Amino acid sequence: MVIVDLVYQRNNTLQAAYAVGTKQNMATQWDTYVDFCNVYQNCRLQADVDSLSLFIQFISNRLTSPGTVLNYVSGVKTMHVICGLNIEMFDDYLIKMMIRGIKVTKCHVPKKASRVTPSMLLKFREVLDLTQPSDCSFWALFVLAFYLLARKSNLVPDSVCKFDVTKQLTRGDIVVMNDSLLVTLKWSKTNQVGRKEVFPLLRNDDSPLCPVRAYTQMLSWFPGEGNSPVFLTRRFGVVTSITYRQYQEKIKACVSAIGLDPAEYSSHSFRRGGATYAFQSGVTAELIKKLGDWRSDAYLEYIDCPLDDRIVAGRQIRNQLNRDNLLLRN
Repeated sequence: MVIVDLVYQRNNTLQAAYAVGTKQNMATQWDTYVDFCNVYQNCRLQADVDSLSLFIQFISNRLTSPGTVLNYVSGVKTMHVICGLNIEMFDDYLIKMMIRGIKVTKCHVPKKASRVTPSMLLKFREVLDLTQPSDCSFWALFVLAFYLLARKSNLVPDSVCKFDVTKQLTRGDIVVMNDSLLVTLKWSKTNQVGRKEVFPLLRNDDSPLCPVRAYTQMLSWFPGEGNSPVFLTRRFGVVTSITYRQYQEKIKACVSAIGLDPAEYSSHSFRRGGATYAFQSGVTAELIKKLGDWRSDAYLEYIDCPLDDRIVAGRQIRNQLNRDNLLLRN
Protein backbone atom coordinates (compact mmCIF):
# COMPACT_ATOMS: atom_id res chain seq x y z
CA MET A 1 0.00 0.00 0.00
CA VAL A 2 1.48 3.34 -1.02
CA ILE A 3 1.68 6.27 1.37
CA VAL A 4 -1.00 8.16 -0.59
CA ASP A 5 -3.51 5.40 0.19
CA LEU A 6 -2.67 5.55 3.89
CA VAL A 7 -3.08 9.32 3.92
CA TYR A 8 -6.47 8.99 2.22
CA GLN A 9 -7.59 6.35 4.73
CA ARG A 10 -6.30 8.41 7.64
CA ASN A 11 -8.30 11.42 6.46
CA ASN A 12 -11.45 9.31 6.21
CA THR A 13 -10.87 7.99 9.74
CA LEU A 14 -10.46 11.51 11.07
CA GLN A 15 -13.67 12.54 9.30
CA ALA A 16 -15.55 9.68 10.98
CA ALA A 17 -14.57 10.95 14.42
CA TYR A 18 -17.17 13.72 14.26
CA ALA A 19 -20.90 13.72 13.65
CA VAL A 20 -22.21 15.58 10.62
CA GLY A 21 -23.60 18.40 12.73
CA THR A 22 -20.32 18.77 14.60
CA LYS A 23 -18.37 19.00 11.35
CA GLN A 24 -20.75 21.65 10.06
CA ASN A 25 -20.28 23.66 13.24
CA MET A 26 -16.49 23.37 13.03
CA ALA A 27 -16.54 24.50 9.41
CA THR A 28 -18.37 27.66 10.49
CA GLN A 29 -15.92 28.22 13.33
CA TRP A 30 -12.89 27.75 11.08
CA ASP A 31 -14.29 30.05 8.39
CA THR A 32 -14.82 32.73 11.04
CA TYR A 33 -11.26 32.32 12.28
CA VAL A 34 -9.90 32.55 8.73
CA ASP A 35 -11.93 35.75 8.20
CA PHE A 36 -10.43 37.14 11.41
CA CYS A 37 -6.92 36.24 10.20
CA ASN A 38 -7.52 37.92 6.85
CA VAL A 39 -8.58 41.15 8.52
CA TYR A 40 -6.29 41.33 11.56
CA GLN A 41 -3.35 38.97 11.02
CA ASN A 42 -2.56 39.17 7.34
CA CYS A 43 -3.54 35.49 6.83
CA ARG A 44 -1.26 34.09 9.58
CA LEU A 45 -3.24 31.06 10.85
CA GLN A 46 -0.90 30.16 13.71
CA ALA A 47 -2.32 31.85 16.79
CA ASP A 48 -0.29 33.32 19.60
CA VAL A 49 -1.58 34.54 22.97
CA ASP A 50 -2.17 38.08 21.77
CA SER A 51 -3.99 37.15 18.55
CA LEU A 52 -6.03 34.42 20.27
CA SER A 53 -7.19 36.85 22.95
CA LEU A 54 -8.18 39.31 20.21
CA PHE A 55 -10.07 36.53 18.39
CA ILE A 56 -11.99 35.74 21.58
CA GLN A 57 -12.95 39.42 21.86
CA PHE A 58 -13.83 39.47 18.14
CA ILE A 59 -16.18 36.50 18.58
CA SER A 60 -17.71 37.75 21.83
CA ASN A 61 -18.66 41.00 20.10
CA ARG A 62 -20.80 38.95 17.71
CA LEU A 63 -22.29 36.38 20.07
CA THR A 64 -24.41 36.54 23.22
CA SER A 65 -23.64 33.15 24.77
CA PRO A 66 -20.33 32.47 26.58
CA GLY A 67 -20.83 28.79 25.76
CA THR A 68 -20.88 29.54 22.05
CA VAL A 69 -17.70 31.62 22.39
CA LEU A 70 -16.04 28.64 24.08
CA ASN A 71 -17.20 26.38 21.25
CA TYR A 72 -15.49 28.67 18.73
CA VAL A 73 -12.26 28.64 20.74
CA SER A 74 -12.43 24.83 20.96
CA GLY A 75 -13.06 24.61 17.21
CA VAL A 76 -10.03 26.77 16.44
CA LYS A 77 -7.92 24.62 18.79
CA THR A 78 -9.07 21.52 16.92
CA MET A 79 -8.09 23.19 13.65
CA HIS A 80 -4.60 23.85 15.03
CA VAL A 81 -4.26 20.21 16.09
CA ILE A 82 -5.33 18.88 12.69
CA CYS A 83 -2.96 21.29 10.92
CA GLY A 84 -0.08 20.31 13.19
CA LEU A 85 0.20 23.81 14.69
CA ASN A 86 1.25 24.75 18.21
CA ILE A 87 -1.60 24.83 20.77
CA GLU A 88 0.25 25.88 23.93
CA MET A 89 -1.30 29.36 23.86
CA PHE A 90 -4.78 27.89 24.47
CA ASP A 91 -3.71 27.07 28.05
CA ASP A 92 -2.14 30.46 28.71
CA TYR A 93 -3.27 32.34 31.82
CA LEU A 94 -4.32 35.38 29.80
CA ILE A 95 -6.61 33.21 27.66
CA LYS A 96 -8.18 31.69 30.77
CA MET A 97 -8.73 35.19 32.15
CA MET A 98 -10.33 36.28 28.87
CA ILE A 99 -12.76 33.37 29.00
CA ARG A 100 -13.58 34.10 32.64
CA GLY A 101 -14.18 37.74 31.75
CA ILE A 102 -16.48 36.77 28.87
CA LYS A 103 -18.59 34.69 31.26
CA VAL A 104 -18.91 37.65 33.61
CA THR A 105 -19.62 40.36 31.03
CA LYS A 106 -22.08 38.33 28.98
CA CYS A 107 -24.17 37.12 31.95
CA HIS A 108 -26.13 34.98 29.51
CA VAL A 109 -28.95 32.83 30.84
CA PRO A 110 -29.96 30.29 28.17
CA LYS A 111 -33.66 29.96 27.51
CA LYS A 112 -35.00 26.56 28.47
CA ALA A 113 -38.17 24.99 27.21
CA SER A 114 -40.75 24.55 29.95
CA ARG A 115 -41.34 20.97 30.96
CA VAL A 116 -44.38 18.88 30.12
CA THR A 117 -45.97 17.27 33.17
CA PRO A 118 -48.23 14.21 33.39
CA SER A 119 -51.22 16.48 34.09
CA MET A 120 -50.42 18.41 30.91
CA LEU A 121 -50.23 15.16 28.97
CA LEU A 122 -53.72 14.28 30.20
CA LYS A 123 -54.97 17.65 28.96
CA PHE A 124 -53.25 17.09 25.60
CA ARG A 125 -55.13 13.80 25.36
CA GLU A 126 -58.42 15.63 25.85
CA VAL A 127 -57.78 18.13 23.04
CA LEU A 128 -56.57 15.46 20.62
CA ASP A 129 -59.15 13.49 18.66
CA LEU A 130 -58.05 9.89 19.15
CA THR A 131 -60.66 8.70 16.67
CA GLN A 132 -58.49 10.29 14.00
CA PRO A 133 -55.41 8.36 12.79
CA SER A 134 -52.96 11.27 12.81
CA ASP A 135 -53.91 12.47 16.28
CA CYS A 136 -53.58 8.92 17.54
CA SER A 137 -50.06 8.84 16.11
CA PHE A 138 -49.13 12.17 17.69
CA TRP A 139 -50.45 10.94 21.03
CA ALA A 140 -48.19 7.88 20.86
CA LEU A 141 -45.28 10.16 19.94
CA PHE A 142 -45.95 12.41 22.96
CA VAL A 143 -46.22 9.52 25.40
CA LEU A 144 -43.12 7.69 24.20
CA ALA A 145 -41.10 10.93 24.10
CA PHE A 146 -42.01 11.53 27.75
CA TYR A 147 -41.21 8.03 29.00
CA LEU A 148 -38.05 7.57 26.93
CA LEU A 149 -36.60 11.03 27.73
CA ALA A 150 -35.87 10.91 24.03
CA ARG A 151 -34.21 13.48 21.80
CA LYS A 152 -36.23 14.50 18.77
CA SER A 153 -33.52 13.04 16.51
CA ASN A 154 -34.36 9.57 17.87
CA LEU A 155 -38.05 9.96 17.14
CA VAL A 156 -38.70 11.84 13.92
CA PRO A 157 -36.69 13.07 10.90
CA ASP A 158 -36.24 16.69 9.84
CA SER A 159 -38.12 15.87 6.64
CA VAL A 160 -39.77 12.84 5.07
CA CYS A 161 -36.87 12.28 2.68
CA LYS A 162 -34.35 12.47 5.55
CA PHE A 163 -35.74 9.55 7.55
CA ASP A 164 -32.72 7.44 8.54
CA VAL A 165 -33.23 3.86 9.72
CA THR A 166 -29.87 4.01 11.53
CA LYS A 167 -30.98 6.98 13.67
CA GLN A 168 -34.75 7.30 14.03
CA LEU A 169 -36.94 4.63 15.57
CA THR A 170 -38.38 2.04 13.20
CA ARG A 171 -41.22 -0.40 13.81
CA GLY A 172 -38.62 -3.15 14.10
CA ASP A 173 -37.06 -1.30 17.04
CA ILE A 174 -40.22 -1.69 19.17
CA VAL A 175 -41.41 -5.08 20.38
CA VAL A 176 -44.88 -5.35 21.94
CA MET A 177 -44.91 -7.69 24.95
CA ASN A 178 -47.85 -8.60 27.18
CA ASP A 179 -46.77 -6.21 29.92
CA SER A 180 -44.47 -3.76 28.18
CA LEU A 181 -42.91 -2.27 25.09
CA LEU A 182 -39.24 -3.06 24.49
CA VAL A 183 -37.79 -0.04 22.69
CA THR A 184 -34.30 -0.20 21.17
CA LEU A 185 -32.45 3.08 20.63
CA LYS A 186 -29.44 2.57 18.39
CA TRP A 187 -28.02 6.05 17.86
CA SER A 188 -27.73 9.46 19.46
CA LYS A 189 -25.34 12.39 19.47
CA THR A 190 -23.49 10.66 22.33
CA ASN A 191 -23.71 7.24 20.67
CA GLN A 192 -22.21 7.48 17.20
CA VAL A 193 -21.10 3.83 17.03
CA GLY A 194 -24.53 2.19 16.91
CA ARG A 195 -24.52 0.77 20.43
CA LYS A 196 -28.01 -0.62 21.08
CA GLU A 197 -29.81 0.30 24.29
CA VAL A 198 -33.11 -1.39 25.19
CA PHE A 199 -35.68 0.49 27.28
CA PRO A 200 -38.78 -1.27 28.68
CA LEU A 201 -41.93 0.84 28.92
CA LEU A 202 -44.33 -0.91 31.27
CA ARG A 203 -48.05 -1.39 30.71
CA ASN A 204 -50.26 0.61 33.06
CA ASP A 205 -53.90 -0.29 32.54
CA ASP A 206 -54.93 2.06 35.36
CA SER A 207 -53.68 5.18 33.57
CA PRO A 208 -54.63 6.95 30.33
CA LEU A 209 -50.87 7.54 29.95
CA CYS A 210 -50.17 3.85 29.35
CA PRO A 211 -47.44 3.66 26.67
CA VAL A 212 -48.47 0.18 25.52
CA ARG A 213 -52.04 1.29 24.90
CA ALA A 214 -50.96 4.46 23.10
CA TYR A 215 -48.62 2.53 20.81
CA THR A 216 -50.98 -0.34 20.00
CA GLN A 217 -53.84 2.08 19.27
CA MET A 218 -51.58 3.81 16.78
CA LEU A 219 -50.73 0.45 15.22
CA SER A 220 -54.41 -0.21 14.60
CA TRP A 221 -54.47 2.88 12.35
CA PHE A 222 -50.98 2.61 10.90
CA PRO A 223 -49.81 -1.00 10.74
CA GLY A 224 -46.23 -1.52 9.69
CA GLU A 225 -43.06 -3.39 10.49
CA GLY A 226 -39.37 -3.60 9.76
CA ASN A 227 -37.80 -0.34 8.62
CA SER A 228 -41.04 1.63 8.53
CA PRO A 229 -40.98 4.87 10.55
CA VAL A 230 -42.74 4.45 13.89
CA PHE A 231 -44.79 7.65 13.89
CA LEU A 232 -46.86 8.11 10.75
CA THR A 233 -49.43 10.60 9.58
CA ARG A 234 -51.70 10.91 6.55
CA ARG A 235 -51.55 14.05 4.44
CA PHE A 236 -53.46 14.45 1.19
CA GLY A 237 -54.18 10.73 1.24
CA VAL A 238 -50.50 9.74 1.52
CA VAL A 239 -49.04 8.06 4.63
CA THR A 240 -45.64 9.51 5.57
CA SER A 241 -43.42 9.90 8.60
CA ILE A 242 -44.23 12.67 11.05
CA THR A 243 -41.52 15.28 10.63
CA TYR A 244 -39.86 17.45 13.25
CA ARG A 245 -41.73 20.52 12.05
CA GLN A 246 -45.08 18.72 12.34
CA TYR A 247 -44.05 17.47 15.79
CA GLN A 248 -43.27 21.00 16.95
CA GLU A 249 -46.44 22.44 15.46
CA LYS A 250 -48.60 19.81 17.17
CA ILE A 251 -46.95 20.42 20.54
CA LYS A 252 -47.56 24.15 20.29
CA ALA A 253 -51.15 23.65 19.12
CA CYS A 254 -51.88 21.41 22.13
CA VAL A 255 -50.17 23.80 24.53
CA SER A 256 -52.18 26.71 23.15
CA ALA A 257 -55.41 24.70 23.35
CA ILE A 258 -54.96 24.16 27.10
CA GLY A 259 -54.34 27.85 27.71
CA LEU A 260 -50.53 28.01 28.01
CA ASP A 261 -47.95 29.96 26.01
CA PRO A 262 -46.78 27.82 23.06
CA ALA A 263 -43.56 29.86 22.84
CA GLU A 264 -42.46 28.28 26.13
CA TYR A 265 -42.66 24.67 24.88
CA SER A 266 -40.88 22.49 22.33
CA SER A 267 -39.91 18.85 21.78
CA HIS A 268 -37.36 19.32 24.58
CA SER A 269 -40.29 19.82 26.96
CA PHE A 270 -40.98 16.07 26.98
CA ARG A 271 -37.33 15.27 27.72
CA ARG A 272 -37.20 17.79 30.56
CA GLY A 273 -40.58 16.73 31.86
CA GLY A 274 -39.76 13.04 31.80
CA ALA A 275 -36.43 13.58 33.58
CA THR A 276 -37.99 15.77 36.26
CA TYR A 277 -40.89 13.38 36.89
CA ALA A 278 -38.50 10.44 37.12
CA PHE A 279 -36.47 12.34 39.72
CA GLN A 280 -39.62 13.22 41.69
CA SER A 281 -40.59 9.55 41.55
CA GLY A 282 -37.38 8.57 43.33
CA VAL A 283 -35.33 7.41 40.33
CA THR A 284 -31.68 8.05 41.12
CA ALA A 285 -29.81 10.78 39.27
CA GLU A 286 -27.32 8.21 37.97
CA LEU A 287 -30.09 6.14 36.40
CA ILE A 288 -31.75 9.22 34.89
CA LYS A 289 -28.41 10.07 33.30
CA LYS A 290 -28.28 6.58 31.81
CA LEU A 291 -31.92 6.57 30.67
CA GLY A 292 -31.58 9.95 28.98
CA ASP A 293 -28.26 9.04 27.36
CA TRP A 294 -26.37 11.97 28.85
CA ARG A 295 -22.59 11.63 28.72
CA SER A 296 -21.90 14.59 31.01
CA ASP A 297 -23.72 16.09 33.98
CA ALA A 298 -25.76 18.26 31.60
CA TYR A 299 -28.79 16.17 32.56
CA LEU A 300 -28.93 18.11 35.83
CA GLU A 301 -30.01 21.16 33.81
CA TYR A 302 -33.06 19.19 32.64
CA ILE A 303 -34.31 18.36 36.12
CA ASP A 304 -36.51 21.04 37.66
CA CYS A 305 -36.87 21.32 41.41
CA PRO A 306 -40.42 22.62 41.95
CA LEU A 307 -41.29 24.81 44.94
CA ASP A 308 -43.11 21.94 46.67
CA ASP A 309 -39.95 19.81 46.53
CA ARG A 310 -37.88 22.71 47.87
CA ILE A 311 -40.31 23.06 50.77
CA VAL A 312 -40.02 19.33 51.51
CA ALA A 313 -36.22 19.64 51.47
CA GLY A 314 -36.37 22.64 53.81
CA ARG A 315 -38.71 20.76 56.15
CA GLN A 316 -36.39 17.75 56.22
CA ILE A 317 -33.40 19.96 57.07
CA ARG A 318 -35.39 21.76 59.78
CA ASN A 319 -36.54 18.47 61.30
CA GLN A 320 -32.99 17.12 61.32
CA LEU A 321 -31.75 20.28 63.05
CA ASN A 322 -34.47 19.91 65.65
CA ARG A 323 -33.46 16.30 66.27
CA ASP A 324 -29.80 17.27 66.57
CA ASN A 325 -30.64 20.07 69.01
CA LEU A 326 -32.72 17.65 71.05
CA LEU A 327 -29.78 15.28 71.22
CA LEU A 328 -27.49 18.14 72.27
CA ARG A 329 -29.88 19.22 75.04
CA ASN A 330 -30.06 15.68 76.32
